Amino acid sequence: MGSFELLAGLTARLASTARLDDIVDTVLPEIVGLGFGAVSVAVLDEQTGNLTTLKDVIDGVDLPRAPPDSFTPDLRQPLGHAFRERRMINITAPDSLYIIERDSDTVPPGMLALPRALYDRMRGHPFACGPVLGSRGQPVGALGLASYRGQQPIPGAVLSQGLLRVLIDHLGIAMERALHLARLERLNASLVKAQAAIAGDARIKAVGELAAAVAHDLNNLSGIALLAASVGLRSPAEAFEVLPRIERANRAIGDLVARLQRVARPPSGEAETANLPQIIDDIVIMVKPILREQSIEVEVDAAAVPPVRCDAVLVHQVVLNLLINAHDALAATPPDRRRIAILVRDRDGVVRLTVSDSGPGIAPEVLARLFQPFVTTKPNAHLGLGLAAAHSSLKHFGAQIEGRNAPGGGAVFEVALVAAPPGTPDPAPPSRRPPAVAERTRRARILAVDDDPDVVYIIRAYLEPLGYEVSTATESAQAIDAATSQAFDLVLCDIGMPKLSGLDVCRQLRANGYTGKLVLMTGWDTETLSSDERAAECDRLIKKPFFGTELIHEIDSLLAS
Repeated sequence: MGSFELLAGLTARLASTARLDDIVDTVLPEIVGLGFGAVSVAVLDEQTGNLTTLKDVIDGVDLPRAPPDSFTPDLRQPLGHAFRERRMINITAPDSLYIIERDSDTVPPGMLALPRALYDRMRGHPFACGPVLGSRGQPVGALGLASYRGQQPIPGAVLSQGLLRVLIDHLGIAMERALHLARLERLNASLVKAQAAIAGDARIKAVGELAAAVAHDLNNLSGIALLAASVGLRSPAEAFEVLPRIERANRAIGDLVARLQRVARPPSGEAETANLPQIIDDIVIMVKPILREQSIEVEVDAAAVPPVRCDAVLVHQVVLNLLINAHDALAATPPDRRRIAILVRDRDGVVRLTVSDSGPGIAPEVLARLFQPFVTTKPNAHLGLGLAAAHSSLKHFGAQIEGRNAPGGGAVFEVALVAAPPGTPDPAPPSRRPPAVAERTRRARILAVDDDPDVVYIIRAYLEPLGYEVSTATESAQAIDAATSQAFDLVLCDIGMPKLSGLDVCRQLRANGYTGKLVLMTGWDTETLSSDERAAECDRLIKKPFFGTELIHEIDSLLAS
């Protein structure tokens, strides 16, 4: 094959790979074919300056190296001298080198040296070595050549011109490309982590600001329940009258916690569907205490729209950030003019969410950099990450966010989300209305487990009059001993048990041969817990707080099966 055909084929093969090993395997045989019995190729780590051997071939045999040699070019040796001068160094008379027997040996001035082990390895044959250069003349690796046509010295012209020179240049450019692509992959991975960190920081900030509003409403609702309980303690008649109010307050607390858990849930990163009106309702209800204290009126006009193709948690984050930003923008506006308007419309398969405020609008110098990280007009405590995170994350779902000033004043943010295909199930959360339960006498043995004695007391007090035989335990070890030594039809266990969680209790019970039903109770987000592999050991997961009729419904359905 002629040189032109060889190089054309080589170029095509190198263009199809970006792996260093493949590049070396492609070029090295061609160099060996020019008459070299020993060839070595190493790659340069630009940050450390170390060379790592990729391949050694001696007499046509690959020398395995595990782990590969890693070394730094020594200026006393030919390779270090070659790196300093950016050229191949040709040693035609190896006996003229100073042979280093021990690391402490002093090399005479003006002489190049070689360690005894390396000299013996090359059998004292003439050799050449030097850097492999990239397209801009910077070293990307190193090449060693020896045993030219047996033991002959390498002609200088072979190193400086002709086919070998072209092969070395091809090797350098291909290695440079592979190193650049590897660096791009690392940078991309770092960018993904940075974007996740930006999104996480923005979520933490937004949810932190939301916590005050949620705490306000939780305190109000728990206050209602406690005062009503105080009234009920006076007499049975008064207790009967206030019980519905206690129930309503606690139902509202459970609903508020469920809304907060939906907002705080980690993003899935998948193109699931989200119910935009439900999300807006969640957020507005939770921020209303903050808005009310600042005399800010909120108008919501959310028409019936299809679900949108986006991570529901991301949509929560975007809506929350836009409302918090609008709230902050109204600080300098007179109280009687503080308004936020939320509009939702479906236009030809694109669901548009618009959040506008009656504040001063966006400054021109900020408007041009609105979605860049760390751009903010707020005090130093704000990092300016919310809009940047929203802009970056929405792109992954084909969604967009834009900001502008309204002609009459105030800021306007519009989010365009892709509507889900017709027939997509509505992702709205299930209703919390208690199910109807048939009135009948029941027979089953149940073990109730919770580290809070009040919880197991109430469960027992509620279930026993219905006919269930209920035992209780407040420790995980106590529960395992009871369930493995006695016959229970169902074990009802809290997940948040100390020392050994409810998930691990279920796993141990199954491992010990328990065949009855297992129900886990939790106040945490059940969607996150369901993904835990240990949850597969239980038959049902029930979320606190729950109605008594909900508990009976779950028990009845399980025991009937």
